[in-house]
Parts: sequence; structure tokens; C-alpha cells
Amino acid sequence: MKLVDRMKDEELGTAILYNFTKGYGKPVPLELYDVVLPLLYHDFIREHVLTYTSLQECIYQCIQNEKHFKQHLLEKIEDDKTMTSKALGVAMIQHILKFEIVDTVMCGVALPTDILDLNEAIWLGKLFQDVSLEDFMTLLKQEDTHIVVLQSASVGKDVDLSKIASLGQVTMYEDTKPSEIKGRILGADIVITNKNEMTKEVLEGLKHLKLICLFATGTNNVDLEYCRDHGIKVANVKDYSTKTVAQHTLALLMHLVEKNVAYDHFVKSKAYCQSQCFSYFDDVFHDVASMTWGIVGLGHIGRQVAGIAKAMGAKVQYYSTSGQNATSDYQQVDFETLLKTSDIISIHAPLNEKTHYLFNEEALRKMKPTAYLINVGRGGIIEEKALVKVLNEGHLAGVGLDVFEHEPLLEDDVLYSIQDMNKVIFTPHIAWGSIEARQRCVDEVYKNILAFLKGEERNIVNNE
Repeated sequence: MKLVDRMKDEELGTAILYNFTKGYGKPVPLELYDVVLPLLYHDFIREHVLTYTSLQECIYQCIQNEKHFKQHLLEKIEDDKTMTSKALGVAMIQHILKFEIVDTVMCGVALPTDILDLNEAIWLGKLFQDVSLEDFMTLLKQEDTHIVVLQSASVGKDVDLSKIASLGQVTMYEDTKPSEIKGRILGADIVITNKNEMTKEVLEGLKHLKLICLFATGTNNVDLEYCRDHGIKVANVKDYSTKTVAQHTLALLMHLVEKNVAYDHFVKSKAYCQSQCFSYFDDVFHDVASMTWGIVGLGHIGRQVAGIAKAMGAKVQYYSTSGQNATSDYQQVDFETLLKTSDIISIHAPLNEKTHYLFNEEALRKMKPTAYLINVGRGGIIEEKALVKVLNEGHLAGVGLDVFEHEPLLEDDVLYSIQDMNKVIFTPHIAWGSIEARQRCVDEVYKNILAFLKGEERNIVNNE
């Protein structure tokens, strides 16, 4: 049943608070009840709350609809506290709600009752499930923060950015050319980007800029030293795509190992129809379980891939590019040993001084001629000119690249000169980008900004 009037008495308030608790689905911190009635007594929220999938989106639309929404709602929260207390008292007396301490916090719990469902209240409870009162009040009390998103399209047009849009005065650009960056972030308090180069030249003179957030884990495109010296915090996102990248690593490898393109063509071309045998084995493939899988970079993603490799029966060994990631779960070897003894090598390392052109011609030639090389780390880790040279000489069984020295590739990119394209598979830097991972990435950036606005540090990478 929908709410059809706004009669502010304890009976209606009790029904609203009960249904909110029902929608919340777990014990409700007592202080959270103070915002429920002011929200549902607000005409715009009551009429539209059922159309929103996040509380942040709902609040953002209210701000757009009503100039002084934040101020008015904060006033009503104070004004309606007495009514809320009376309604909670009635709910307790009528055995509609009970109150108990959960993790040192007094909470309300819904009891069985014949009160009719109030759809708006139930839905509001659902919207609050992952939003604390502190987070909600931060959204209301903060001064309008000027946020500029330079590359919204880098996380896809199918993700929900409404949480970020609720954090202040937000300007979004699908993409931004290098020459456009500085002009677009003049006056910005917070900048969100992915791969834009945030150099000293770009950042100089930006007196308002306090935070740079990345839709990414890697920070090599930001001058961290300049930011640190000028009080600009830089926040990245972590672990949002670990399983996704590991999944793509396996997909690239199996595409090469299983020779599925050739076999698929054999069937679809009707060559199979002319065959005298039910099976066709002209393109040899091997068990991964018979191979040694070498991993370059044993961070979160590298460990996830190692787990997959082990589950498939491969012998796993690794080389730590930083020297900091060590585990007794797998055999650690030096780089030369990894190159000479691995049947599969997958790269999961960041691009830095130690890893730039780590796989140069000398390194590539040390690999087994029958080995497979997969790169889902960063493009500059492999010297692509050298890679093309050794491939065209017949060295390596297959190569899978999701990252490149130039992104996007150049029209005359050296990779297009590979003579046998059946030995390679290229994907356009998508290993991280399942819809679920991209939404997690956006949500993590939102949490980083919200923490910053509350005076907290979350995923800051350039502290002293």
C-alpha cells in the first residue's frame, strides 16, 4: 500500500517506522530513526522514492529539484525528533518493535504484526541498508564541493554514477583530451580520472584542488611528489577487479592453448561434414596440468591466478618484481629461471622503473620456444618491437595481450606486423572491466571521496 496522506500523528509514524525496520532487514540503530519521518513526510521523496535504486541518487534528485533541500531537511530532522520518539514509544507499547543492544548499539527490531505494508517506508529501509547515519549526515551538511569527472566513459556508460553525483556540484565529461584537462579542472576541489596525465604542468596553479581520485589501481599517470608537496591527496581503488582480471587471464590462455578458433572454423566451414572421422586433431593442444606456470608479480591478482593454475594441476612458480611479495605457498625463482623453465608466463605487475621493458628481446629469447606469454599488467612491461621480432622468427607458441605500449593502438602499430595472427590474441584493456568490477570501481571512488569529506583517509597513496 502506498502512503496517501501526511497526517503527522504517532499512529502513522509508528506504521512508517515499523515498515522502515521491516525493509531494513536487520536491527536498526536507534539514531537512524530520526531521519525516517522527515524523509517520508517530504513530498518529493514520498512521491519518487520507489523509483530510485540508491539513497544517494534519491538525495541528489531532491537537491536538483529543491534549491534549499539540504537546509530544510536538516531543520525537519531536528523538528521531528519528538514525534519520532513518541512513535517509537507507541511501537514498543503495542509490541510492534522491540529494542535490544547489538554490538553496544541500541537497535530496533520488527516483531510480527498485522500492520499493512507501506511500500515507500519499506523501500526507504532497503535504501538505507548500506548507509550509516554519519554518511547520510555528511551528504547533507557538507558545503557544495566542486567535483570534475574527466573520463566517465572509461568505466562504461552502463554503470551507476549517481552516488558520485550526490556528493556535490559534479561536472562529468565522457572523455578529456590532454589539452582540455587544465581548463576543465580550474576551480575543482576534487578531480576524478582514469588515465589522464596529471603532471606538474597540469596541476600548477590549481589552488582549490584537494583530492585526485582514480578509477584505477595504478598511479603512474599522477605526479605523486608534486601532489604531496602541494597538499593534494591522491586516492586509488584496490582489489575491485582481482577475480575479473584472473578470469580474463585464463580466458586469454585457453584461447591460445585449446586452439578453439581453428576448431570452431573447422566445424563452421563444414570441413567437419566432409571428415571421415568424428574427431579432428590437426591442431595439437596440451593439458595445462602438464605445464609449469610462471607468474610475474604475486600481488592480489597474481595470487588469484596462482590459485587457478594450481587448481588446474599446473606447477606454479613466481618472480616478485618488487621483492616484497613472498609466500611459501608457491616456489619463488629468479627471473632467468622463470623465463627458462616456464611453459606459461602471465604478467600481473605494475609498470615502474624495475618492470619497464622487463621482457626485452634478450628475456623473450630465454623463454621456451613452446611457451605462452600473457600480459594483463601494463603494456610497457613487454618491449613490443622485440616481441614481434621473436614471434615472426617462430619463437613462442602464443601471446595474449590485454595491455599495450600505446592505448589505443596506433594505426601503424608494430603489433600489426605479426605474420601469424593465429598465434596471438589481443583485447582492448578490458581484463579489469566486467560490469560488476566496473561498478565496484565506481563505488570505491565514492567511498574514497565520502571518507575525505568526513576528514578521513581511505586509499590515499601519497602520504609522507
